[in-house]
Amino acid sequence: MNHIALFRSFSPLALALLVAAPGCMATSADPQADPFAEDTSAPDGAEIGIAAADLTIDDGAALSTAESDGDALVSASTLVGLSTGFYIPPRVGGDAEFDGHGPSVSLQVELSVFNGNELWAAVYMDALETKSNWTHASGTAWYRLYTASSPIVDVDGPISFSHTYTDTDHAHDIFTFTPDNLVNKLDYVGDTKGNEAGTKTGVRVYFNPITVVTE
Repeated sequence: MNHIALFRSFSPLALALLVAAPGCMATSADPQADPFAEDTSAPDGAEIGIAAADLTIDDGAALSTAESDGDALVSASTLVGLSTGFYIPPRVGGDAEFDGHGPSVSLQVELSVFNGNELWAAVYMDALETKSNWTHASGTAWYRLYTASSPIVDVDGPISFSHTYTDTDHAHDIFTFTPDNLVNKLDYVGDTKGNEAGTKTGVRVYFNPITVVTE
C-alpha cells in the first residue's frame, strides 16, 4: 500500500507546487466545471477539470481488519474505468502555433485525498516549442475522481505517474501502459495544422483500476 496519508497532510497549494514545475503552473480565467464537485472548490492555484463518469466499483476486491484503535473494520473498493476530461493547459509564452517544432511535452499525474473521503487527480502538462519563438502551454488541472461514503485511509497501488515525448506530426498521440502503472492510456494533442497552444493542445488521462481503502 502507498502512504497517501502523507499527501492528505499537505495544503492543496503545496500539492499543486509538488505536481507543477516552479513557474509553470497557470490557472484558466474560465475554469471548467466539475460535475462531481458542486460543493467543492478547486485546490488553490489550480483549475478544476471535468472527470469522466464511466465508473464502476468492485466492492468485493478485499476485506480485512485494521490493527488500529478499536480494531476498526476497513474495506477496499476497486475503481474501474476512471478517466479525466480532455485538459487544455493555457498558453503562457510565444505565439499560438508550434509550427512543426515539437512540442516537447512533459506530463505528471498525482493522486491526493481531500476532505477525508475524496480522491482527486492532479494533471500537470507542459508543452514547449523546440525552437524560437518558444510557443509554450503549461498548467495544472484537478479532477475529483471519486467520493467515498467513509474516510479514505490508503490507496493500494501507485499514486503518481510521469511521461515525456516530443510530437512529430499533426495527429493524436496515444500511448498505452502496463497494468502496474497508475495510468493505462494517454491521449494527447500536440501540434496541429493551425494555432493550437491554449486552444487544442492537451491530454486526456485514462487510469488503470485504482483500489482505495476506506474505514
